[in-house]
Amino acid sequence: MPKARRRSAHRSERFEDMALPDELLGVLADQGLERAFEIQSAILPDALAGRDVLARAETGSGKTLAFTLAMTSRFRGRKVHRRRPLGVVLVPTRELAVQVVDTIHPFARAVGVTAQLVSGGMNIEKQADAIARGVGIVVATPGRLIDLAERGALQLDLVESTVIDEADHMADLGFLPDVRDILAAIPMGTQKMLFSATLDGQVEQIVDTFLVDPISHETTPVTAAVKTMDHHVLAIAPEAKRTVTAQLGARPGRTLMFTRTQLGAERVAQELIEVGVPAAALHGNKQQGLRTNVLAGFRAGAFPVLVATDVAARGLHIDDISMVVHVDPSDDVKEYVHRSGRTARAGAAGSVVTLALPHQLRLSRRVLGEAEVEPTWVEDVDSAEHEALDALGGRTPAGEPVEDPATVKYKGAPRKLDLTKSRGADSRKADERRANEERRASWEEEPEEPGRRGGRGGARSGGRPGRGDANGRGAGAGHAAGGRGAGGRAAGGRGAAGRGADADGSRQGGRTTGGEGRGRSGGGRSGEGRGGSGEGRGRGASSGEGRGRSGGTGQGRGRSGAPSRAPRRRGGR
Repeated sequence: MPKARRRSAHRSERFEDMALPDELLGVLADQGLERAFEIQSAILPDALAGRDVLARAETGSGKTLAFTLAMTSRFRGRKVHRRRPLGVVLVPTRELAVQVVDTIHPFARAVGVTAQLVSGGMNIEKQADAIARGVGIVVATPGRLIDLAERGALQLDLVESTVIDEADHMADLGFLPDVRDILAAIPMGTQKMLFSATLDGQVEQIVDTFLVDPISHETTPVTAAVKTMDHHVLAIAPEAKRTVTAQLGARPGRTLMFTRTQLGAERVAQELIEVGVPAAALHGNKQQGLRTNVLAGFRAGAFPVLVATDVAARGLHIDDISMVVHVDPSDDVKEYVHRSGRTARAGAAGSVVTLALPHQLRLSRRVLGEAEVEPTWVEDVDSAEHEALDALGGRTPAGEPVEDPATVKYKGAPRKLDLTKSRGADSRKADERRANEERRASWEEEPEEPGRRGGRGGARSGGRPGRGDANGRGAGAGHAAGGRGAGGRAAGGRGAAGRGADADGSRQGGRTTGGEGRGRSGGGRSGEGRGGSGEGRGRGASSGEGRGRSGGTGQGRGRSGAPSRAPRRRGGR
């Protein structure tokens, strides 16, 4: 039975009337912020008092600033300890983590607190070194925080305040089991603040287990935000979709387009570039450095169109987006609201356009009806000359290809990190976790194939790797509570040197005596290494097996670790 929650009345206050340190008020004044948004004035008194907070709030509501002010006020002038942060903020994506850290930094500096980004796709050694020096607040994606805790690079025993942001998105991505493990490692009785657009299912279980008598706040209903913008549905002919998309992309202003799949995002961006509209794609299959660079360019106004998937753009706050285009119509009202909410922020004007093919009209009517909006319906848009496009500001593109914005280096984007160097077994495991998070982010494109997650000790079993003898065969058996999970990652056919494993298993390896091949689980990837006197071959399968052709066999079993307060590793990710 859910525990009772108290609701406090919403207030509208000036920041200077709240119990905030002068240093934070100075930063707010520098940023031109005087009056709190609804969610900020509602939760700050409770958050500043150290109470647990449960807030139903959409992206763009001002919740990031709310918990930033609460945390930095609480940790003002506090001494930090090596590897032991005082505050943790958990977010579902790297882009959102970067955004949150950027919000926290000026306030943290003002009160003498440091904040550190902890995310996959970035150099884990540098992150570990920063935490080893001592930080006040860690902003992290769940997988990377667990990696660091398991390495002993981070301890959670001194954490006093924890934020779980975009909890419903973490549930959608399957991250809540990791969140549960992290919360279990944080001392009970410390402050927890959970923010989510919806509060049901797994999110409700997290609340009931880890929050103590939380003060519950709810901003305006989920569908209310989309009522502040203009909505349009263009019923288009299939042959006109490309030209209509290009006309909308060529309009003045900043435009965010959504597609259903990663391939669709790349295709639309390339089609726009070919007709003279600078555009870049953002999706989970891009390397982190490229994604960060693209976002830096779009935020700076270096190019006008960003084409994104839902997973990649969820939670991002980008100012001055004047139009959202559903190139592929949404089939879910929550998704429609999240997409559309990228425009018309803080009272600004904004338009939302859905491009619906004939077979998608019924779906669009249902979704917009559930969103409680009344769009302008335009029938039979069969060419780029339709008057509806003029009304939306559409323009004819130049028609000549332009430079791909994704190839340009933008100010503010970090130097691209080399993540290909061998950094030891622990870092390889971290890289595997990062790759699996990327695969999970791409699940909106295609279902997972049977057996794809069979390696690394079986699905969610915590398997450990096993190794075979040199030039032999290795098979790993997983280890977890209850002895579940067979088939960890195995390294087989190992010679003196040389490497024959590539990301897609298609590259030939180094030429040395004996050579080396490595088999990996997960999708049957393999690589080859050829040597002068021997040959190693890796063959990946769901059970994780490596095989050497030079003779000799060996078997390894997963190792059980000593008990630890670190969050438990979950295999099959």
